Formats: sequence, C-alpha cells, structure tokens
Amino acid sequence: MTAAESQVFSLPALYQQACRIHQQASNQSGADADNAVKAGAVVMQQCQAAVDQLALFSNNEDVDDIATADLKYMLIPAMHGDILTQTQVRDPEVRRHTLQSAVRHYSRFLGLCEQYGLLSKDVKAAARLDGQDPLDQNTKRQQKVQRFKREREIKAKMANVQMKRMRIAHIQEEDGVADDQDEESERATSLLQIELETMKAVEQKCMLQQEVDLLEHAASIPPDQRQQPARPPPPDVMQHLLGAASNLQRQRQNLQAQVFRPTVALPTVSVEQQVAVCNHMTVSWTTCRCQATWFTLIKSMIFIAPFIHK
Repeated sequence: MTAAESQVFSLPALYQQACRIHQQASNQSGADADNAVKAGAVVMQQCQAAVDQLALFSNNEDVDDIATADLKYMLIPAMHGDILTQTQVRDPEVRRHTLQSAVRHYSRFLGLCEQYGLLSKDVKAAARLDGQDPLDQNTKRQQKVQRFKREREIKAKMANVQMKRMRIAHIQEEDGVADDQDEESERATSLLQIELETMKAVEQKCMLQQEVDLLEHAASIPPDQRQQPARPPPPDVMQHLLGAASNLQRQRQNLQAQVFRPTVALPTVSVEQQVAVCNHMTVSWTTCRCQATWFTLIKSMIFIAPFIHK
C-alpha cells in the first residue's frame, strides 16, 4: 500500500478528530481552551496536508466534479481559522501571530470557495474579492442584514434536508434497498454548510484583521512612551476641577433631597395612638350628648312643673 493510499484511509479519521476537538475548544475556557487550540491546530495541519497530498481540489475542476464525500474537506481551512480564534493567550505578540494565522486560513477558505464559484455577491464584496472599491458603512450594514437573513434561510433548509435524510434512511432500513436521493441530500447539506461558513468566515476575517491592526499599532509604540505615567494637571486647573466637583456634589445633594422629599404630610402618630384618640373623642362626644339630653329634660320639667300643680 502506497503512502497516498494509506492517507485516504487516515483522512476521514483525522477529519472526525478535528471536528471533535473543534467542538471541545468552543465549549472550554482558560488553559483547557489553549490546550484544545494547540491540539486542534496540529490535527488541522495534518488534515490539510492529507488533502493537499491527495489533490482533492484543483483549479481545473468545477464544483460538480468534486465527490460528495469530499465536499466537507473544503471546510478544513475555515475550521482551522475558527479554532485559532479560540486562543486566550495574553501575550500581545503571540496573540497577534495567532490571529494573523487565523486570517490566512480564512482567506484560503474564501479563495477556495471563490475558485469553485461558491461565494455569493455580498460575500465577495465583503471579502474584497470582486476587485471593487471598499464599501461604505451604509452598504456594509445592509449587506450584513442580508447575510443574517440568508443565514437563517440556510439553517432552515439544512434542518429540512436533515429531516428528509432521516426519512430516507428509515425507508431504506425497512426496504433494505439503497436510494440515490440520500447522496443528493448529503450533497445539498454540504453545499449549504459551505455557504454558511463563507458568511461566518468573512465576518471573522474582518473582525480579526481589525484586532491585528490594533495590536500592530500598539507594538509600534516605543516602550518608553507606552510606560510613561500620566502627568498631573497644573495647580490652577486642579483647583478649578476641585471647585467644579464641589459644586456638582452640592447640586447632587439638592436634587437628591428634592427627589426623596414627600409630596404629602407624613403621619406623626402610630395607628394605635390614632385609634386611642378616636375612642377618647367618641366617649367624650357621647358623654356630652348624654349630659345635654339630661339638661334639656330637666329644663323642660322645671318649665312645666307649675302647670302640673294648677
């Protein structure tokens, strides 16, 4: 068995291992994520080397010439770039080199898709592969919204294709026959996945390039200027700032007092005290009423007493 033939059997296993490590790296953090990134980068390099050795993709081919089982291997550069973005190193120089490598892998993936005509017009413009001038912010925003809508459509189509494949597999299991529609569904799923990854790749590439530019700018600043402490302001400016801060503090306290000031008179007695006062007033009123009644009755008796004797 030749080296190329042995590589054919090892490529699917390497790809499965790369997918597993890629999934693990996206769900981890800290030192575990860095270890997964290192392990995943090694496996991705081995996968890419196997693909290059087998010459699965050529400039003289069309997308229809690629075998259905080989379409998924087009995603290897995108997966390689994606796993490198999971790095959590703090050293700016190491991070800059890592992100630059991720940008190169994304560019390789987009170039490969462009070679086979798998890039949409919007992705070409965003990746600047159409030879046109850079886009303005309004056009970028509109294209980003269109890519988001297309991404949702692709995910819905992939879910429908997956359900169709499951039904076909169930029918094949019952009838015991093969169906060519399963390969068509697999090919459609792979092409949709590639289109989805192109939109993700162009977004990641743009963001990573901006971070790389910032890191390069920070690295270009001389160390003496980078570590120079900030000088305090002049005394007169400092006094003016302190006075302004004192005025702001007083205004804040006044506003706070106005905000929390009650809009109605607050009670000065408790409920029990108010009940006792009401009871006392009721007893007093009743006593006065009774006394007034007896006084009126006595006056009436005194007034009619002479008439009774007559």
